[in-house]
Amino acid sequence: MKNGAKMSSTPSDPNVGSSRIVLTPKLRAPSPRSEQLIRPGLLELLAKSSSCKLTLISAPVGYGKTTLLSHWRQAEGDREGGLCFAWVSLDQQDNDPVRLWRHIVEAVRQIVPEEDFRGDVLAGMSAPGQRLVETPLPMLMNELTEIPFRVAVVLDDYQFVTEGACHESVFFFLEQLPENVHLVLASRSDPPLPLGRLRARGELNEIRTEHLAFSEDEAVDLLNNNLGLDVGTDDLAVLLGRTEGWPAAIYLAALSLQNREDAHAFIELFGGSNRYIVDLLGEEVLTGLREEVREFLLRTSVLRRLTGPLCDAVADIEGSGELLRELARSNLFVVPIGEQGEWYRYHQLFCDLLLYELRSARPELVPVLHSRASVWLEDAGFFESAVRHAIAAEDNERVGILIARHWFEYVLSGQTATVEWGLDALPDDFIDADAALVLVKAWISTLYGRQEERERYLALAESSSFEGRLPDGTVSVEAGVATMRALFAFDDIQSIVEASRHAVELDPGETSPWAALVRLGLGNGLSFSGDTPGARKSFERALVLSRADQPLVRVAVLFALSSVAFDEGHLDEAESHAREARALVDRFRLHKVPQATLAGIALGRVLAERGIIDEAQEELESALSARRRLPGLSPWPSLLGLLSLSQVKFALGDRAGARSILAEARAILEPYSNAGFFPELLEHQERKLRAHKSRNGSLNGELTQRERDVLVLLGGELSTRKMAQSLYVAPSTVRTQVKSIYRKLGVSSRKDAVKEAHIRNLI
Repeated sequence: MKNGAKMSSTPSDPNVGSSRIVLTPKLRAPSPRSEQLIRPGLLELLAKSSSCKLTLISAPVGYGKTTLLSHWRQAEGDREGGLCFAWVSLDQQDNDPVRLWRHIVEAVRQIVPEEDFRGDVLAGMSAPGQRLVETPLPMLMNELTEIPFRVAVVLDDYQFVTEGACHESVFFFLEQLPENVHLVLASRSDPPLPLGRLRARGELNEIRTEHLAFSEDEAVDLLNNNLGLDVGTDDLAVLLGRTEGWPAAIYLAALSLQNREDAHAFIELFGGSNRYIVDLLGEEVLTGLREEVREFLLRTSVLRRLTGPLCDAVADIEGSGELLRELARSNLFVVPIGEQGEWYRYHQLFCDLLLYELRSARPELVPVLHSRASVWLEDAGFFESAVRHAIAAEDNERVGILIARHWFEYVLSGQTATVEWGLDALPDDFIDADAALVLVKAWISTLYGRQEERERYLALAESSSFEGRLPDGTVSVEAGVATMRALFAFDDIQSIVEASRHAVELDPGETSPWAALVRLGLGNGLSFSGDTPGARKSFERALVLSRADQPLVRVAVLFALSSVAFDEGHLDEAESHAREARALVDRFRLHKVPQATLAGIALGRVLAERGIIDEAQEELESALSARRRLPGLSPWPSLLGLLSLSQVKFALGDRAGARSILAEARAILEPYSNAGFFPELLEHQERKLRAHKSRNGSLNGELTQRERDVLVLLGGELSTRKMAQSLYVAPSTVRTQVKSIYRKLGVSSRKDAVKEAHIRNLI
């Protein structure tokens, strides 16, 4: 597939979507322009070194990193068997691991046919607590390996990435890189990656400032051959020396020289530091423009990316789309993003110049422009950019309302870091005084098991005097707190019951985004209070109301339904719900997400009850291990898992392990004055363990072969008469053997005999 081909089903319109949005213009490599200088030596260096794992292009702003990569992409596209480029232009919002990798995966999908790369790993990034290096990235490696041609993954403007988790994921990707994939980072500074190690292995190709600075021949080609300026040799040497070959300064100088009769006089004015040169060029370029164009550039300089409707809103004019196209055709500092002609960006150096001029001349206008941008971007669905502009406007009120409106879908899709980034921009006392933001903080801390933080924010919410509906649709602060306490079930049973009933009283409708969660919380309360039929009805309604794009909610509901069916003795139904929950976990790659461990506990309990001991142990131990990492999670699912695991350990003859598991369960129960039926379940397990301790696993007499034959038949549904017929003996003989089996196993019923036989591995 040639560069630029589009195979993804992702909409090309960047105004769609929300928390899961992929900004398509970021995935479009800028097209080279005729006046830009092609640099054959650097292109040859790039082509020869593409067998390395990493190409790093590191230089300050304005050294032509993106232009060089665009020309390389074009050259490879024209060459038979050349690299195909998956391109991502980064910005500050990509400093979120989930968002970063969503764009990378989508960039690959743009150039690879669907039959060779489905990109299913995207779904596994949609849950709180997910570590990308544990499941999604290894899955991505497997998919990349199957691509039948060579791919270059380009991350342009990598300097915007500062989050440690992002660097960790990129390093993991680099270390495990398939042979058919080459990683390219373009950055204004060296990234915190083990470059020395890569260099020593011969796996690093480096292009730095000294490589990118224009030589004299290149400056001649640009100014005289490409742009037709006829700059003399002496003047060219002065310009090149005073700019130190800085391509951006030379390009901007060329803009001014195009309308000057005395090039020598202009070049003679150069001197001092680069900052001085940039300031001088900015003044020269801006003063040569029409007033309406200059005003447009200044007002829209607050934007990272530009499109007609956004610029209309910010600059308070009409016709911005046509003006952007005009500027892109006639100047070097307005760059189209991709080939659609709808989105643009300013050259970063030129954007800095515009902002400098705007802030110097009219500082009071800057926050107004940022506020206009924030409003438009929110309406278009760009939550992160809307927040960024509200922060730049120093408008804490707007930052707060944006987070309070949109946090829910972002958190449930796994982009919690994006919400926390916005919250971090707000003063603590501002958050503490805002009931909606306090609830957001309570939710986030609860999802991550941060118990002390959770209790602090819940206490603040409960003491709030705010009345009325919250921006996210919650009917009241009181309802939000009650829903959390019922849903996450981290209090004692009586409190959960009271909270669940209170939540339904406060929010009885089914049209709010919280409807499924309120029903799930109510079901928890009914279940813990012993009303199994009522719990089942509430859970079934929650399943109907849950959304397909919130797999964790559905996993929780299916866990609850499986538990109800298990308690009612309907093992087939319990297993069906558990396996459906497991299928969701597998489909969305949620295996390492603590909240998704409910599926493992549900399935492990059913398997243990059926005597499928090894599989039960694997499911339960994996789920409980994940939950132990976040001790602030609800204890009740963990207790169910521990009680089942103790049975498994007992069945395997690991009495010490079973006792240890029960001791762990006892420690969890200790702080709760009201723990519902859990103490009774625990005491039953402890009694069972004590009863078998003296026997040390031995029978009250060995079973005869005929008794073993009868024992096998007890596991079925045959009557005594049918069993006698199959064994060719009298029914009275079977009854005698059954009594002997009961005595030797220490049981008093057919069901218990079969269960004990499984535990002892007799059948």
